[in-house]
Amino acid sequence: MTHFQRLLRLAALAAAAVLTACAQLTQVSSGDVVVHGTLAVHTDIAWNQFEHNVAVPTWTLDGITVDALQFYLGIANGAEIQKASGKQDPLKFAATMQPADIVALYQGLWTRDGSTFTLDKLSPATFVGAKGFRLEYTLVRKIDDVRLKGLAYGAVRDGKLYLINYAAPRLTFFPKNVMKVEALMQSARVVG
Repeated sequence: MTHFQRLLRLAALAAAAVLTACAQLTQVSSGDVVVHGTLAVHTDIAWNQFEHNVAVPTWTLDGITVDALQFYLGIANGAEIQKASGKQDPLKFAATMQPADIVALYQGLWTRDGSTFTLDKLSPATFVGAKGFRLEYTLVRKIDDVRLKGLAYGAVRDGKLYLINYAAPRLTFFPKNVMKVEALMQSARVVG
């Protein structure tokens, strides 16, 4: 890595730290929690909710640049999974998508910044009371070359997509929290 590349990486990390410092965090207590009036989950541990992106509720245990639990809730047929910025093509969900198609859609989201995604495992799973899928993946973040391990559960229910995604550095943070996170994901149910 050249000196210039190291400087760019440090500048990007500093910018991420500033953004994190400016963002408001609120406590999410352990117990039964309803996320955006849409999805109920049970958590045995307290989380911090990152108040930056209201459309995609994001929780963290160890800091938003370390680990993130993201909730994609009730995405309707034809809707973007997350608003595109600038000249990015919109990534739209279709109710007829199969699990592999949904994974490809989210892969597009997670790699928009040039990060590298590798699918490790995709298997059927019940989620939010519907036939869904369980996804394991590896993501190498472009900004800092950190290798993240990811886990997601998703399902299409009543024509809408529900997905919970967790990602954290693979060697320490992911193994530390994955069992609690998976229990939270498996407790998810649609409310309202």
